[in-house]
Amino acid sequence: MKTKVGVGYSNQTDSFAAGKEATAAALENGGLEKADFALIFCGGKHNPKEFLEGVNSLIPTCQKAGGTSFGIITDSFIGYDGFEVGVTLFSSEKIKFTVLAQGNLNENEFVAGDELGKKIESAGVEDLQALWVFYDSSKNQSPPMLNFATPLFAALEPHLPKGLPCAGGGFLADMRLSQCYQFVDDKIVSQHALAILISGECTMETTILHGCHPCSDYLTVTKAEGPVVFEIDHRPAVDVIHELLGGSEVVDIKDFAMNVTLGINRGEKFGEFKESEFANRLTLAVDEPNKALVMFEPDLVAGSEVQLMHRNLEPDYLNSVIDGVKDIIHKLNPVFSLYINCGGRARPFSGVNFEDAESVQDAVGSVPLAGFYSGVEVARVGEFLQPLDWTGVLCFLAEK
Repeated sequence: MKTKVGVGYSNQTDSFAAGKEATAAALENGGLEKADFALIFCGGKHNPKEFLEGVNSLIPTCQKAGGTSFGIITDSFIGYDGFEVGVTLFSSEKIKFTVLAQGNLNENEFVAGDELGKKIESAGVEDLQALWVFYDSSKNQSPPMLNFATPLFAALEPHLPKGLPCAGGGFLADMRLSQCYQFVDDKIVSQHALAILISGECTMETTILHGCHPCSDYLTVTKAEGPVVFEIDHRPAVDVIHELLGGSEVVDIKDFAMNVTLGINRGEKFGEFKESEFANRLTLAVDEPNKALVMFEPDLVAGSEVQLMHRNLEPDYLNSVIDGVKDIIHKLNPVFSLYINCGGRARPFSGVNFEDAESVQDAVGSVPLAGFYSGVEVARVGEFLQPLDWTGVLCFLAEK
């Protein structure tokens, strides 16, 4: 029997009602009487316990995984007001899902990644074909701090089969880095990383949607500490970027946060530009007294070569994305598509007057689509898993 997938959503303000409505819609849209696995996302303004109770009122024994989301994407809906929820249900004889979780992420991301990797190795899952990894973006402390994906995935990757298709993202309740939650079956946890092992007669292919092009020569980070870039080319980082952007008459330094993006070329330095070989780093905040950039990840260190990136979500680019996605769909005939999209690409923050997710909706056509807006996105760039900022990661799951 062919795998059945149903996607449902709700934006009701009552958490129980939202969970129940989204689950009912997923059952109906997938033509399902029951489900083997549920992927669930819950807006940051909801009560997670009541949301889960709403889901469980219809699928009490189904295996579940998911977490808090900044917003929801389906084939017919895009929303990020905080009350959106999404439920995706799978019923399959060919595709199997195994959920593993590791806590204490806020104490040490590298250790958490290593422990999660050990759990994946010891799980003994046969025919492992792909992996989704989700984690809590916020450390839930004052002042707000991030859990970093760079050490998490650096520790996790050595435990994975080489080249295993993998994608993931950081759960984000809102842009204030409020508390997030993760769902593991009927448990609600926090400060966890989740691994969803996908096995059986299936395959997964992932494509990266950046929409960014270099608009400067190579710049060298000359002083950095953790996620803070203090100097570029031996000058205050803010001064260098401000100058490249045209100075105070063109842009205010206060607008750097969630807008200034630096690209790291993982391909040939002076070769033809290939978007798929770039890992972008988005500015989270500006440390004005020190004229420093606070980034979403801590991997820009002294000696790192970067380029200032120009965002490009114009129609020509989006049309090329649609063509590429349609080629993948034609090749794979997927049963499901998952879109992990940076919260900064939502229309209020992207600087454009449309949603890039609408182009994804158009491109996937009749393939069931679910997704969420994230803090950080993760996919393979070249041979290695890379955190990606201001990026969309689109996954296609297909039967063999």
